[in-house]
Amino acid sequence: MRLLSRIMSTVAIVGVMGLGTAQAQDLSFMSFTYAEEANTATVQALLDGFNEAESLSVEPLGFAWGDMQRNIFLRARSNTLPDVAQLSERWLPTFANLDSLVDLNTVYGQETLEATFAPDALAMGNIDGRQLALPLISGSIGLVANKAVLEEAGVEAPTTLAEFKEALIAVRDAVPNSVPYSMATKNNGSILIDFMIWNWVHGGSIIDAEGNAVVDSAESRAALQFMVDLMNERLAAPEIDRPDSRRLLAQGASAFYFDAPQTRTFLRDFSGQGEAFDVNVLPLRTPVLNEGDASTSVQWGHLLVQFAPGGTASAEDPADKFLSYLTSDAVQTDFPLKMSALPVTNSARAAVADDAYLTAWAEATGASRTNEVGIWSNAADMTTIIGEEVQGALLGQKSVDDAIAAMQARLTESMANATPAG
Repeated sequence: MRLLSRIMSTVAIVGVMGLGTAQAQDLSFMSFTYAEEANTATVQALLDGFNEAESLSVEPLGFAWGDMQRNIFLRARSNTLPDVAQLSERWLPTFANLDSLVDLNTVYGQETLEATFAPDALAMGNIDGRQLALPLISGSIGLVANKAVLEEAGVEAPTTLAEFKEALIAVRDAVPNSVPYSMATKNNGSILIDFMIWNWVHGGSIIDAEGNAVVDSAESRAALQFMVDLMNERLAAPEIDRPDSRRLLAQGASAFYFDAPQTRTFLRDFSGQGEAFDVNVLPLRTPVLNEGDASTSVQWGHLLVQFAPGGTASAEDPADKFLSYLTSDAVQTDFPLKMSALPVTNSARAAVADDAYLTAWAEATGASRTNEVGIWSNAADMTTIIGEEVQGALLGQKSVDDAIAAMQARLTESMANATPAG
Protein backbone atom coordinates (compact mmCIF):
# COMPACT_ATOMS: atom_id res chain seq x y z
CA MET A 1 0.00 0.00 0.00
CA ARG A 2 1.21 3.50 -0.75
CA LEU A 3 1.66 5.85 2.18
CA LEU A 4 -0.32 8.63 0.55
CA SER A 5 -3.15 6.21 -0.17
CA ARG A 6 -3.17 5.12 3.46
CA ILE A 7 -3.41 8.74 4.59
CA MET A 8 -6.19 9.49 2.17
CA SER A 9 -8.16 6.48 3.37
CA THR A 10 -7.85 7.39 7.04
CA VAL A 11 -7.83 11.19 7.04
CA ALA A 12 -10.27 13.54 5.34
CA ILE A 13 -8.17 15.65 3.00
CA VAL A 14 -9.72 18.85 1.74
CA GLY A 15 -9.72 19.12 -2.01
CA VAL A 16 -8.90 15.47 -2.62
CA MET A 17 -10.74 15.49 -5.93
CA GLY A 18 -8.21 17.95 -7.29
CA LEU A 19 -5.24 15.65 -6.85
CA GLY A 20 -5.70 13.79 -10.09
CA THR A 21 -5.70 16.96 -12.17
CA ALA A 22 -2.84 18.77 -10.48
CA GLN A 23 -0.30 20.42 -12.75
CA ALA A 24 2.95 18.51 -13.12
CA GLN A 25 5.74 20.02 -11.06
CA ASP A 26 9.44 19.29 -11.07
CA LEU A 27 11.36 18.29 -7.96
CA SER A 28 14.98 17.44 -7.29
CA PHE A 29 16.43 14.33 -5.65
CA MET A 30 20.02 14.20 -4.39
CA SER A 31 21.24 10.62 -4.26
CA PHE A 32 24.55 8.82 -3.78
CA THR A 33 23.08 5.58 -5.15
CA TYR A 34 22.32 7.40 -8.41
CA ALA A 35 26.03 8.29 -8.61
CA GLU A 36 27.07 4.62 -8.32
CA GLU A 37 27.62 3.22 -11.79
CA ALA A 38 26.16 -0.15 -10.83
CA ASN A 39 22.93 1.45 -9.64
CA THR A 40 22.29 4.50 -11.82
CA ALA A 41 19.89 2.68 -14.11
CA THR A 42 17.98 1.20 -11.16
CA VAL A 43 17.40 4.63 -9.60
CA GLN A 44 16.52 6.15 -12.96
CA ALA A 45 13.85 3.47 -13.38
CA LEU A 46 12.34 4.63 -10.07
CA LEU A 47 12.26 8.22 -11.27
CA ASP A 48 10.68 7.18 -14.56
CA GLY A 49 8.08 5.10 -12.72
CA PHE A 50 7.17 8.05 -10.53
CA ASN A 51 6.87 10.31 -13.56
CA GLU A 52 4.53 7.81 -15.18
CA ALA A 53 2.45 7.42 -12.02
CA GLU A 54 2.17 11.08 -11.05
CA SER A 55 3.14 13.07 -14.16
CA LEU A 56 5.82 14.75 -12.07
CA SER A 57 9.42 14.86 -13.25
CA VAL A 58 12.41 14.43 -10.94
CA GLU A 59 15.80 16.02 -11.47
CA PRO A 60 18.44 13.56 -10.20
CA LEU A 61 21.48 15.06 -8.47
CA GLY A 62 24.12 12.37 -8.12
CA PHE A 63 27.03 12.81 -5.71
CA ALA A 64 29.52 10.26 -4.44
CA TRP A 65 28.80 8.90 -0.96
CA GLY A 66 31.84 10.68 0.50
CA ASP A 67 30.77 14.04 -0.94
CA MET A 68 27.12 14.07 0.09
CA GLN A 69 27.34 15.76 3.49
CA ARG A 70 29.62 18.53 2.26
CA ASN A 71 27.36 19.26 -0.71
CA ILE A 72 24.21 19.37 1.42
CA PHE A 73 25.80 21.91 3.75
CA LEU A 74 27.04 23.98 0.82
CA ARG A 75 23.56 23.99 -0.68
CA ALA A 76 22.03 24.90 2.68
CA ARG A 77 24.23 28.00 2.79
CA SER A 78 23.27 29.01 -0.75
CA ASN A 79 19.56 28.14 -0.35
CA THR A 80 19.74 25.56 -3.14
CA LEU A 81 18.86 22.42 -1.18
CA PRO A 82 17.15 19.62 -3.09
CA ASP A 83 13.53 18.77 -2.37
CA VAL A 84 14.46 15.23 -1.29
CA ALA A 85 17.83 13.75 -0.41
CA GLN A 86 19.10 10.26 0.31
CA LEU A 87 21.20 9.92 3.47
CA SER A 88 23.15 7.21 5.22
CA GLU A 89 21.44 6.65 8.56
CA ARG A 90 24.52 7.83 10.46
CA TRP A 91 24.40 11.28 8.81
CA LEU A 92 20.96 12.34 10.00
CA PRO A 93 22.10 13.88 13.32
CA THR A 94 24.44 16.15 11.39
CA PHE A 95 21.49 17.81 9.62
CA ALA A 96 18.92 17.68 12.42
CA ASN A 97 19.12 21.42 13.14
CA LEU A 98 18.61 22.65 9.57
CA ASP A 99 15.49 24.85 9.59
CA SER A 100 14.36 23.52 6.23
CA LEU A 101 14.34 19.85 7.30
CA VAL A 102 10.72 18.63 7.42
CA ASP A 103 9.31 16.71 10.39
CA LEU A 104 7.40 14.09 8.42
CA ASN A 105 5.06 13.42 11.34
CA THR A 106 3.50 16.77 10.42
CA VAL A 107 2.99 15.58 6.85
CA TYR A 108 1.74 12.01 7.20
CA GLY A 109 0.85 11.71 10.87
CA GLN A 110 2.77 9.73 13.47
CA GLU A 111 0.14 6.98 13.80
CA THR A 112 0.08 6.40 10.05
CA LEU A 113 3.87 6.16 9.87
CA GLU A 114 4.03 3.77 12.80
CA ALA A 115 1.38 1.56 11.20
CA THR A 116 3.19 1.56 7.85
CA PHE A 117 6.86 1.06 8.66
CA ALA A 118 8.76 -1.65 10.52
CA PRO A 119 9.71 -0.19 13.93
CA ASP A 120 13.46 -0.75 13.52
CA ALA A 121 13.44 0.98 10.14
CA LEU A 122 11.31 3.94 11.22
CA ALA A 123 13.45 4.49 14.32
CA MET A 124 16.50 5.27 12.18
CA GLY A 125 14.86 8.53 11.09
CA ASN A 126 13.49 9.62 14.46
CA ILE A 127 15.30 12.22 16.56
CA ASP A 128 13.78 13.49 19.80
CA GLY A 129 10.30 12.46 18.68
CA ARG A 130 10.61 14.20 15.30
CA GLN A 131 10.43 11.99 12.23
CA LEU A 132 13.13 13.77 10.25
CA ALA A 133 13.52 10.99 7.70
CA LEU A 134 11.70 8.02 6.24
CA PRO A 135 13.63 4.79 5.67
CA LEU A 136 14.31 3.66 2.11
CA ILE A 137 16.22 0.41 2.68
CA SER A 138 17.49 -1.23 5.86
CA GLY A 139 19.75 -3.94 7.20
CA SER A 140 23.06 -4.02 9.08
CA ILE A 141 26.79 -3.75 8.46
CA GLY A 142 28.39 -7.12 8.98
CA LEU A 143 31.06 -9.45 7.69
CA VAL A 144 30.92 -10.73 4.12
CA ALA A 145 33.06 -13.53 2.70
CA ASN A 146 33.86 -14.86 -0.76
CA LYS A 147 33.02 -18.54 -0.45
CA ALA A 148 35.16 -19.49 -3.44
CA VAL A 149 38.25 -17.85 -1.91
CA LEU A 150 37.67 -19.66 1.38
CA GLU A 151 37.45 -22.95 -0.49
CA GLU A 152 40.62 -22.18 -2.45
CA ALA A 153 42.44 -21.55 0.83
CA GLY A 154 40.91 -24.67 2.41
CA VAL A 155 39.33 -22.89 5.38
CA GLU A 156 35.92 -22.92 7.01
CA ALA A 157 33.92 -19.86 8.00
CA PRO A 158 35.54 -18.56 11.22
CA THR A 159 33.55 -17.98 14.40
CA THR A 160 36.25 -16.70 16.76
CA LEU A 161 38.90 -14.02 16.33
CA ALA A 162 41.66 -16.65 16.48
CA GLU A 163 39.97 -18.65 13.71
CA PHE A 164 39.51 -15.46 11.70
CA LYS A 165 43.22 -14.70 11.78
CA GLU A 166 44.09 -18.31 10.91
CA ALA A 167 41.79 -18.05 7.90
CA LEU A 168 43.45 -14.81 6.80
CA ILE A 169 46.89 -16.40 6.98
CA ALA A 170 45.66 -19.36 4.92
CA VAL A 171 44.25 -17.02 2.26
CA ARG A 172 47.46 -14.96 2.17
CA ASP A 173 49.53 -18.10 1.61
CA ALA A 174 47.18 -19.80 -0.85
CA VAL A 175 45.95 -16.90 -3.01
CA PRO A 176 48.84 -14.93 -4.59
CA ASN A 177 48.66 -11.11 -4.46
CA SER A 178 45.55 -11.22 -2.32
CA VAL A 179 44.35 -8.88 0.44
CA PRO A 180 42.86 -11.49 2.76
CA TYR A 181 40.80 -8.96 4.74
CA SER A 182 40.19 -5.78 2.79
CA MET A 183 39.94 -3.68 5.92
CA ALA A 184 39.09 0.00 5.45
CA THR A 185 42.38 1.89 5.72
CA LYS A 186 41.37 5.17 4.07
CA ASN A 187 38.22 7.36 4.17
CA ASN A 188 37.45 8.29 7.76
CA GLY A 189 33.82 7.21 7.49
CA SER A 190 34.83 3.73 6.39
CA ILE A 191 37.67 3.40 8.92
CA LEU A 192 35.27 4.29 11.74
CA ILE A 193 33.05 1.29 10.98
CA ASP A 194 35.87 -1.27 10.99
CA PHE A 195 37.42 0.14 14.17
CA MET A 196 34.09 0.42 15.95
CA ILE A 197 33.18 -3.21 15.23
CA TRP A 198 36.56 -4.61 16.30
CA ASN A 199 36.42 -2.39 19.36
CA TRP A 200 33.06 -3.92 20.29
CA VAL A 201 34.44 -7.40 19.65
CA HIS A 202 37.25 -6.69 22.13
CA GLY A 203 34.80 -5.33 24.70
CA GLY A 204 35.60 -1.66 24.18
CA SER A 205 33.55 1.44 23.44
CA ILE A 206 34.19 4.93 22.08
CA ILE A 207 31.56 7.14 23.73
CA ASP A 208 29.45 6.07 26.70
CA ALA A 209 25.73 6.81 27.19
CA GLU A 210 26.51 9.99 29.14
CA GLY A 211 28.66 11.41 26.36
CA ASN A 212 32.06 10.68 27.84
CA ALA A 213 34.95 9.58 25.63
CA VAL A 214 35.98 6.14 26.92
CA VAL A 215 38.24 4.92 24.13
CA ASP A 216 41.35 5.12 26.33
CA SER A 217 41.02 1.56 27.59
CA ALA A 218 42.84 -1.76 27.44
CA GLU A 219 40.05 -3.12 25.24
CA SER A 220 40.33 -0.33 22.67
CA ARG A 221 44.10 -0.65 22.62
CA ALA A 222 43.76 -4.37 21.99
CA ALA A 223 41.34 -3.71 19.13
CA LEU A 224 43.64 -1.21 17.44
CA GLN A 225 46.66 -3.46 18.01
CA PHE A 226 44.73 -6.29 16.34
CA MET A 227 44.16 -4.09 13.29
CA VAL A 228 47.80 -2.94 13.21
CA ASP A 229 49.01 -6.54 13.43
CA LEU A 230 46.86 -7.44 10.42
CA MET A 231 48.56 -4.68 8.42
CA ASN A 232 52.04 -5.71 9.55
CA GLU A 233 51.43 -9.36 8.66
CA ARG A 234 50.11 -8.53 5.16
CA LEU A 235 46.63 -9.70 6.04
CA ALA A 236 45.29 -6.22 5.22
CA ALA A 237 46.61 -3.42 3.01
CA PRO A 238 46.89 0.39 2.92
CA GLU A 239 44.74 2.68 0.76
CA ILE A 240 41.62 0.52 0.88
CA ASP A 241 38.13 2.04 0.98
CA ARG A 242 34.78 0.28 0.75
CA PRO A 243 34.58 0.43 -3.07
CA ASP A 244 38.08 -1.10 -3.25
CA SER A 245 36.99 -3.86 -0.85
CA ARG A 246 34.05 -4.70 -3.07
CA ARG A 247 36.18 -4.92 -6.19
CA LEU A 248 38.82 -7.07 -4.51
CA LEU A 249 36.27 -9.54 -3.15
CA ALA A 250 34.39 -9.65 -6.46
CA GLN A 251 37.61 -10.42 -8.32
CA GLY A 252 38.62 -13.23 -5.98
CA ALA A 253 41.49 -11.23 -4.48
CA SER A 254 40.01 -10.91 -0.99
CA ALA A 255 38.18 -13.20 1.39
CA PHE A 256 36.49 -10.86 3.90
CA TYR A 257 35.31 -7.31 4.47
CA PHE A 258 32.56 -5.41 6.28
CA ASP A 259 29.63 -4.06 4.33
CA ALA A 260 25.87 -3.67 4.26
CA PRO A 261 23.63 -6.28 2.56
CA GLN A 262 23.59 -4.29 -0.66
CA THR A 263 27.12 -5.57 -1.21
CA ARG A 264 25.62 -8.38 -3.30
CA THR A 265 24.54 -5.84 -5.91
CA PHE A 266 28.04 -4.34 -6.13
CA LEU A 267 29.67 -7.77 -6.26
CA ARG A 268 27.45 -8.84 -9.13
CA ASP A 269 28.59 -5.82 -11.10
CA PHE A 270 32.29 -5.81 -10.18
CA SER A 271 32.66 -9.54 -10.82
CA GLY A 272 31.22 -9.23 -14.31
CA GLN A 273 29.17 -12.36 -13.58
CA GLY A 274 25.88 -10.77 -12.55
CA GLU A 275 23.61 -13.01 -10.49
CA ALA A 276 25.85 -16.01 -11.21
CA PHE A 277 28.26 -14.59 -8.62
CA ASP A 278 25.64 -14.85 -5.85
CA VAL A 279 26.80 -18.38 -4.91
CA ASN A 280 30.07 -16.87 -3.67
CA VAL A 281 28.52 -14.20 -1.42
CA LEU A 282 28.51 -15.50 2.14
CA PRO A 283 27.12 -13.37 5.01
CA LEU A 284 28.89 -14.29 8.25
CA ARG A 285 28.51 -13.49 11.92
CA THR A 286 31.30 -11.19 13.09
CA PRO A 287 33.90 -13.38 14.83
CA VAL A 288 33.89 -13.15 18.63
CA LEU A 289 36.79 -12.80 21.01
CA ASN A 290 35.76 -15.78 23.15
CA GLU A 291 33.43 -18.70 22.56
CA GLY A 292 30.00 -17.79 23.86
CA ASP A 293 30.32 -14.03 23.24
CA ALA A 294 27.47 -12.40 21.32
CA SER A 295 28.37 -11.57 17.73
CA THR A 296 27.76 -7.95 16.76
CA SER A 297 27.08 -5.74 13.77
CA VAL A 298 26.16 -2.10 13.08
CA GLN A 299 22.63 -0.94 12.39
CA TRP A 300 22.44 0.35 8.82
CA GLY A 301 20.05 1.87 6.35
CA HIS A 302 19.39 4.57 3.78
CA LEU A 303 17.05 7.41 4.66
CA LEU A 304 14.99 9.95 2.75
CA VAL A 305 14.77 13.53 3.99
CA GLN A 306 12.70 16.41 2.70
CA PHE A 307 13.79 20.04 2.61
CA ALA A 308 11.19 22.80 2.33
CA PRO A 309 11.07 26.51 3.28
CA GLY A 310 10.52 26.75 7.01
CA GLY A 311 10.38 22.96 7.22
CA THR A 312 6.70 23.06 6.22
CA ALA A 313 5.12 20.63 3.76
CA SER A 314 1.92 18.69 3.06
CA ALA A 315 1.13 15.25 1.69
CA GLU A 316 -0.06 16.81 -1.56
CA ASP A 317 3.31 18.43 -2.33
CA PRO A 318 5.25 16.83 -5.20
CA ALA A 319 8.14 15.91 -2.90
CA ASP A 320 5.79 14.15 -0.49
CA LYS A 321 4.13 12.26 -3.32
CA PHE A 322 7.63 11.16 -4.29
CA LEU A 323 8.31 9.95 -0.73
CA SER A 324 5.01 8.11 -0.76
CA TYR A 325 5.92 6.45 -4.06
CA LEU A 326 9.37 5.35 -2.85
CA THR A 327 7.83 3.68 0.20
CA SER A 328 4.93 2.06 -1.67
CA ASP A 329 4.61 -1.72 -1.98
CA ALA A 330 5.36 -1.50 -5.70
CA VAL A 331 8.79 -0.01 -4.98
CA GLN A 332 9.55 -1.67 -1.65
CA THR A 333 9.03 -5.20 -2.99
CA ASP A 334 11.43 -4.47 -5.84
CA PHE A 335 14.04 -1.77 -5.23
CA PRO A 336 15.43 -3.04 -1.89
CA LEU A 337 15.85 -6.53 -3.35
CA LYS A 338 17.72 -5.09 -6.32
CA MET A 339 19.92 -3.34 -3.77
CA SER A 340 20.17 -6.60 -1.79
CA ALA A 341 18.64 -4.91 1.26
CA LEU A 342 15.59 -5.29 3.48
CA PRO A 343 12.37 -3.43 2.65
CA VAL A 344 11.26 -0.93 5.28
CA THR A 345 7.48 -1.33 5.38
CA ASN A 346 5.60 -4.06 7.21
CA SER A 347 3.68 -5.13 4.12
CA ALA A 348 6.74 -5.30 1.86
CA ARG A 349 8.75 -7.30 4.39
CA ALA A 350 5.96 -9.84 4.60
CA ALA A 351 5.88 -10.08 0.81
CA VAL A 352 9.62 -10.86 0.45
CA ALA A 353 10.05 -13.07 3.53
CA ASP A 354 11.22 -16.03 1.39
CA ASP A 355 14.33 -14.28 -0.01
CA ALA A 356 17.16 -16.69 0.89
CA TYR A 357 19.97 -14.12 0.82
CA LEU A 358 18.21 -11.64 3.09
CA THR A 359 17.25 -14.48 5.42
CA ALA A 360 20.91 -15.52 5.64
CA TRP A 361 21.92 -11.92 6.26
CA ALA A 362 19.38 -11.56 9.06
CA GLU A 363 20.68 -14.76 10.68
CA ALA A 364 24.25 -13.43 10.52
CA THR A 365 23.37 -10.04 12.01
CA GLY A 366 23.78 -11.09 15.65
CA ALA A 367 23.31 -8.34 18.26
CA SER A 368 23.09 -5.29 16.00
CA ARG A 369 24.12 -2.05 17.70
CA THR A 370 23.54 1.63 16.98
CA ASN A 371 26.48 3.54 15.56
CA GLU A 372 27.73 5.00 18.86
CA VAL A 373 29.35 7.96 17.13
CA GLY A 374 26.48 8.76 14.77
CA ILE A 375 23.99 9.51 17.55
CA TRP A 376 25.81 12.69 18.59
CA SER A 377 25.57 16.17 17.09
CA ASN A 378 29.35 16.26 16.47
CA ALA A 379 29.40 12.92 14.65
CA ALA A 380 31.26 14.29 11.64
CA ASP A 381 34.05 15.72 13.80
CA MET A 382 34.40 12.50 15.78
CA THR A 383 34.50 10.45 12.59
CA THR A 384 37.42 12.55 11.40
CA ILE A 385 39.25 12.20 14.71
CA ILE A 386 38.85 8.43 14.89
CA GLY A 387 39.72 7.93 11.24
CA GLU A 388 42.88 10.02 11.47
CA GLU A 389 44.17 8.37 14.64
CA VAL A 390 43.43 4.82 13.48
CA GLN A 391 45.03 5.47 10.12
CA GLY A 392 48.08 6.96 11.83
CA ALA A 393 48.55 3.72 13.78
CA LEU A 394 47.86 1.49 10.77
CA LEU A 395 50.49 3.30 8.70
CA GLY A 396 53.06 3.17 11.48
CA GLN A 397 53.08 6.94 11.97
CA LYS A 398 52.03 6.54 15.63
CA SER A 399 52.20 3.80 18.20
CA VAL A 400 48.93 2.24 19.28
CA ASP A 401 49.27 3.85 22.72
CA ASP A 402 49.88 7.30 21.26
CA ALA A 403 47.00 6.98 18.78
CA ILE A 404 44.54 5.91 21.47
CA ALA A 405 45.70 8.63 23.86
CA ALA A 406 45.37 11.29 21.16
CA MET A 407 41.97 9.92 20.16
CA GLN A 408 40.78 10.14 23.76
CA ALA A 409 42.00 13.73 24.18
CA ARG A 410 40.53 14.93 20.87
CA LEU A 411 37.21 13.17 21.42
CA THR A 412 36.92 14.63 24.93
CA GLU A 413 37.42 18.11 23.53
CA SER A 414 34.96 17.47 20.70
CA MET A 415 32.32 16.16 23.11
CA ALA A 416 32.50 19.25 25.33
CA ASN A 417 29.69 20.98 23.46
CA ALA A 418 28.02 17.95 21.89
CA THR A 419 24.39 17.02 22.44
CA PRO A 420 22.57 13.75 21.92
CA ALA A 421 20.89 13.57 18.54
CA GLY A 422 18.41 10.97 19.61
